[in-house]
Amino acid sequence: MFSTEPTSISPQVNNLSLVICKSRHQISCFRRNLLHSLYKTVLKQVKNIKINQHGSVYPFLDARTPMANSNLLPVKLSVYLNGSQFRVGLQLYSTKEIFDKAISGNGNIPIDAKIIKEKVDKYLQKAKDILYNFPKADQKQFTNLFKSEADLKVHNKTNLEVLFQMKIDELKEEDRAGSACFYEQSMLAFKKFRKDFYLEDITVQYLKAFRSWYVGEGNSNATSQIYLRSLRHIYNRAIKDGYISAGHYPFNEFKIGTASRSKDVLYPEQLKALWEYETKTNGEKKAKDFFFFLYLCNGMNIKDALSLKGKNIRNNMISFVRAKTSRTSNESKEIIVYLHPEAKTIIERWGTLNTKDYLFPHFRGLATDVERKHAKDVMARNINRDLRAIGATLGFEVNLTLNLARHSYATKLKIEGVATSFISDALGHSNGSTTEHYLKTLPDQKFKSISERLLKF
Repeated sequence: MFSTEPTSISPQVNNLSLVICKSRHQISCFRRNLLHSLYKTVLKQVKNIKINQHGSVYPFLDARTPMANSNLLPVKLSVYLNGSQFRVGLQLYSTKEIFDKAISGNGNIPIDAKIIKEKVDKYLQKAKDILYNFPKADQKQFTNLFKSEADLKVHNKTNLEVLFQMKIDELKEEDRAGSACFYEQSMLAFKKFRKDFYLEDITVQYLKAFRSWYVGEGNSNATSQIYLRSLRHIYNRAIKDGYISAGHYPFNEFKIGTASRSKDVLYPEQLKALWEYETKTNGEKKAKDFFFFLYLCNGMNIKDALSLKGKNIRNNMISFVRAKTSRTSNESKEIIVYLHPEAKTIIERWGTLNTKDYLFPHFRGLATDVERKHAKDVMARNINRDLRAIGATLGFEVNLTLNLARHSYATKLKIEGVATSFISDALGHSNGSTTEHYLKTLPDQKFKSISERLLKF
């Protein structure tokens, strides 16, 4: 019979087990430290290897991919960084004989080997600077920094152009061409303000000076606020990645502010005039149709309209998620739109209603966001040109563009007494405060009408 009682183990056995475990752990640690020490010692004895506490890098010839019809081989770097090893290609080729002479550096080396050596040393120095200045880098970040034409560190200062470019490259890899273009425009604005663009120079005084200069150049304050927000995002990333201490953070004292919305909007009488306008050309007809399509579809953005597919329509209702917020919101908010008969007619006139593809033809066959952005920009530019001509003919004081469709839709609902909460849902806003900023001022005659009724008891 086997006993079901727990077996008693003497204290001596327990102590012995503990000693054995500790010994094994110490041996393992000793072995790991010894191997690491030997590895560093060997690397230091080999020429042209750069190493610090964060990683190492050395050049080699990649015999797997020789240049076609030639004995030239590509020179690459092998990088060991934060526990991972990878290769980085260089725009450099050499024969094995010349490369060996260049790397050995023994005695008088021939001129062609000297040229290879100088180029390799330059690449190694750049890699070393990245390893030193960017200790938390991963493979993707290292590669982006290495391939950047600008240096990350200049005179012990962090080059903001490189940090911006890293963000731009990430957005392009995610197929977010519009956002990448926005960061490029922001970077160019700051570089135009001051050619030297370093992280350590971003102070409250710098931010105030930039805003004053940018607005003084005839640009809008709203655009300056947008660019300053992009800089704040890059600065926050720099703190997270260890480029700069949070103690230098200038955005606590400097307030960017909230961009005031444009007052441009079409009021009911102007919408009526536009609706009754007799178009003279096919371009004007298309421009007018797309303006009212956006207006009738909850003030839909033109990119969202061109992105609609047959699957977005069910039982005379359109459901979609705004492209602007689909990547930034924790929960993508679905917007429901009633397919007005006039909107349906516009789809049939300029697109295809019953299709699995895009309703409108502009995005059909385009695989990337870069291509779709270009198609959207061309289409919007042409339509806005015709809309401005129509607005001038009708005597509108505002600059008539597609953007006014969204503003005008929200204002029309406000005039009709629709609750802000409904308008917020219709526009796809996540909170009512955004909608309050978005809604336009009531027309003057509305205030006059209200004032005239004040003494009518």
